[in-house]
Amino acid sequence: MRPLVSVVMPSLNQGRFIEAAIDSVLGQGYPHVELIVADGASSDDTVHRLGRRAQTDRRLRWFSETDTGPADALNKALARVRGTIIGWLNADDLYAPGAINRAVAAFEGNSSWLMVYGHGEHVDVDGRVTGCYPTLPPQTPFLKFTEGCFVCQPTVFFRRTMVVLLGNLDASLKTAFDFDYWLRAFSFFPDRIGFVDAVQAGSRIHDGCITLRSRRRVMLEGMQLLSDHLGVSPQHWVLTYADELRSSGLSAAEHAVEMVSFLSEAKPYLDETDFRHLFSVLGLSECGIPRNL
Repeated sequence: MRPLVSVVMPSLNQGRFIEAAIDSVLGQGYPHVELIVADGASSDDTVHRLGRRAQTDRRLRWFSETDTGPADALNKALARVRGTIIGWLNADDLYAPGAINRAVAAFEGNSSWLMVYGHGEHVDVDGRVTGCYPTLPPQTPFLKFTEGCFVCQPTVFFRRTMVVLLGNLDASLKTAFDFDYWLRAFSFFPDRIGFVDAVQAGSRIHDGCITLRSRRRVMLEGMQLLSDHLGVSPQHWVLTYADELRSSGLSAAEHAVEMVSFLSEAKPYLDETDFRHLFSVLGLSECGIPRNL
């Protein structure tokens, strides 16, 4: 008998996407799978959809209660898994056909691996592919994480043993808890991470997703984690955020005020010389007024 795969799925007000996500899990054709949905007390029709689906497919288990964020919901779901291999799919993402079979085959062929991941694609609200996630293989030097996360979260599968070794997700992080988990995994056992050279999942980009909704917090938490793991965070994370703000329609004065506020929060994660240099590069004074105004 092949191993039971437990897929955990955090959810909050994703009623318009969640059934497609469920279908992408339960329609895999893999014979031994369970899906555990941790809903954060959704106010849309998510709970109704989950109840209806659970009545027709016993592989789906779910609960709905308030939580402190997605990491907290995931930790609750992880405590309920019965399988030896775990997948993590958000309620607005999609598994590619055959993803579970490929992940299980990778583990079966490599008994020492604790985690595998593959290629990911960005998809829009209608499920159309809009681009490729910038995935890199496990042999990539650890320092490459300073340029951004190269592991596409919904493509990841890991053995239950990894949760024992790493512990829970950090629930104090509201956006970068996945990045933190991959940094911990690559730091503690870099030789026990494998790769599936195929598209494993679609990561949906839409107005309600964390990546777009909480961009400032994403950048600050990413910088915090790089500082924790590597001692310092590169200044290009600040410059990237500045570039994104410029395309958001802010006036020069509004942009300057926001960047000074951002830099004040990011200061603990930056080298002191870089911190001072960024004010000059961005044309800022520390009171928040653009030098050219």
